[in-house]
Amino acid sequence: MPLARGVGPAAALLLTLAVLTPQRVASDAAGRAAGAPREIREITVAACPPGAMEPAELTESCGGETAAALFTGLVDYDPATAATREAVASSITTTDDRLFTVRLRKGWLFHDGTEVKAAGFVRAWSHAAGASANGSYYFRNIAGFGRPPRGGVLSGLKVLDDHTFTIRLTRPSGGFVALLGRTAFAPLPDSFFADPARYHKAPIGNGPYRFVARTGGDVTLQRFDDYGGPVLPRPDRVVFRAFPDWDKAFQALRRGEIDYTPSLPHARWDHVVNTPFPGVHVLNFPMGRPEAGNAAFRRALSMAIPRQRIVREFGAERVPADGFVPPPATGARPGTCGAACAYDPAGAREALAEARAAGFTPPRTFTIYYNSDALQRKWAALAATAATKAFGGRPTVVAKPAPPFDEMVRRADAGGLAGAFRWAWLLDAPHASDVLATYRSGAPDNHTGYADRRFDALLDAADRTPSPGAAAKLYHRAEKLLVRDMPAIPLFFYRNAAGYSPRLSGVRTTPFGGLDLFSVRV
Repeated sequence: MPLARGVGPAAALLLTLAVLTPQRVASDAAGRAAGAPREIREITVAACPPGAMEPAELTESCGGETAAALFTGLVDYDPATAATREAVASSITTTDDRLFTVRLRKGWLFHDGTEVKAAGFVRAWSHAAGASANGSYYFRNIAGFGRPPRGGVLSGLKVLDDHTFTIRLTRPSGGFVALLGRTAFAPLPDSFFADPARYHKAPIGNGPYRFVARTGGDVTLQRFDDYGGPVLPRPDRVVFRAFPDWDKAFQALRRGEIDYTPSLPHARWDHVVNTPFPGVHVLNFPMGRPEAGNAAFRRALSMAIPRQRIVREFGAERVPADGFVPPPATGARPGTCGAACAYDPAGAREALAEARAAGFTPPRTFTIYYNSDALQRKWAALAATAATKAFGGRPTVVAKPAPPFDEMVRRADAGGLAGAFRWAWLLDAPHASDVLATYRSGAPDNHTGYADRRFDALLDAADRTPSPGAAAKLYHRAEKLLVRDMPAIPLFFYRNAAGYSPRLSGVRTTPFGGLDLFSVRV
């Protein structure tokens, strides 16, 4: 999804789901011994206040951290590698990446004691596809999306028995199974459909924690000891405490009032975990405009930008990008962009000369547009100054604000931006196909206007190749075409810098920046 505000991954938690996934560790058997009294282990996590606690509603708005503790989907993600693995699903099979057969583990329970069955997924997804203002777009590739569902169920979903259902997409998608780890795809119990108002007061999930109470923006959850996963999380209770911004959360951490905050981009703190976050910050070129030039010119601008120097402005939440696919996404390969993404003023001048020799006359002034706030203005100005110096002032590169973000993108789509513009993409699934598909010809998220038949054909071939290894090679070839053509310049990859209190140990984060409750110890 696009990152509209020029902020780091911690602020992206306000926009998207922070998936909390199981780390396969030994459970605390001693704490579960019959009649053994012990202290309740409670931790407090800084969060954004949630809205309606339906899975699909919490994906785009605040509350994703809470939802990920309340719900478990068909798959989850390995915290160390972001690899997809089965959770509620015992298997998901396909021969063409378009028709999937899902088999569920038997005996997995909702918090009200009812069993999670195939209908719980099919009804929840069909409801969200039509009723969710925030998360409905997750279901847009399922057949029947956007049309009135027959019997309240999308035509692409079919229940075969209590523990088996099928999913049919409108086109093959190699990253679809990875997408199923997002909380939007969690099941809902029958009680939701019987009385939605009652559910919203006391939501019922199937995850490692059950709902206890909500006071204002704060939510308290208790460990669900009948959780269907292989192990239980360590903390007995988790309080998600709402903060208006992460600076105030950090002050609370320093005072010992909370145990974890997801953002410490610049603050000095002794207990920090810093991990890759699946997002990429780029400069898009509106390919229909003459100012976009040819590939040699776009490569010249890329080589004229000192990423390593500029990235310091973001603290711990960015690193220089060396490709289009960010880690920890499956299929990300270090160094894919090669020399085209390395700062090289002399090489930039050579590429500029190559662009001129091929018939492109650069404008006297080339503009980098950014959505205006202090952080965006500073990096854009630094990039423009460095590029101007590398080019010897021919052309002069300038940075200009074009607020707000959505309007800037609309102007770009309409051909109204005479230069490159800032764009960022937060992956919906930690998979190469998610970001590469934004450059497919005519794709709704393709705001460059880039269109290349060979690139599209490689994506199509990769998407219908069930073998992960073979598909990865095709996706990489497609990414290399983007490096060749440079419809966008990769600038920075996102990282998540989180802080925790001295009373915690074994702290790890999930691929989307949440605290991994299965590894943390109190």
